[in-house]
Amino acid sequence: MYCTTRLLRYILCVISGICALGGCLLIWYGVWLLESLSDQPNVVGAGEELAAIICILLGSVIILASIFGIVAVAKDSKSLLICYAVLLVILLIVQFVMFSISFAASREALPDTLKQGFDDLWDLQHVGNSTLNAYEEWLHCCGRNSAEDYLHLEKAPPPSCCLDLDCTKPLNLFMSGCELKYKQYVGGKTANFHSLSWFLIVFEFASSVTTCYLVDSIRNHRDRIRFYN
Repeated sequence: MYCTTRLLRYILCVISGICALGGCLLIWYGVWLLESLSDQPNVVGAGEELAAIICILLGSVIILASIFGIVAVAKDSKSLLICYAVLLVILLIVQFVMFSISFAASREALPDTLKQGFDDLWDLQHVGNSTLNAYEEWLHCCGRNSAEDYLHLEKAPPPSCCLDLDCTKPLNLFMSGCELKYKQYVGGKTANFHSLSWFLIVFEFASSVTTCYLVDSIRNHRDRIRFYN
């Protein structure tokens, strides 16, 4: 029994260390996401900035929780280990919710400013700049589905549909639609987060299960000592 308890301690310390590494990677992802926002137009909104800040905070909490777990193992404290297991369950729920929101956003959601730009595109009475122009220049796209959207509406593609805002050369015209381009952009940004989330969810689940086994093993070991004494 003592050998089993000692083995569980080693396993839990290793898993906690891996979780701390995952927390560091999540902080790195949040910082990278913040740095990448400098290329975005102002019309995009603050959703990604908020997501980046949440990733940094969550990564920090995971690191602190992992350190707490290692301390609980070192002190051989049942109460601390139980607190650690509860904390892991809470983190699992938070990360699963964040993963679900991120997954849904990468598949369906479009920002209101982009939707407004599409409405302006189909409005024959609308003239002048549109929020769509900012997305076209940023994502190197044109129209909703393709540059043909403007041709069907008998509109000339705006300069934002062309490389370096120069539409004098036909090859400068962006042919891809902005809806597809934006979904590809979001999908590329969230792919790393999804991988990190599953990595952390798996190891945090393993850590919580190991913690429960360790608490039970410590209790049985102490009960056995009291019985023989």
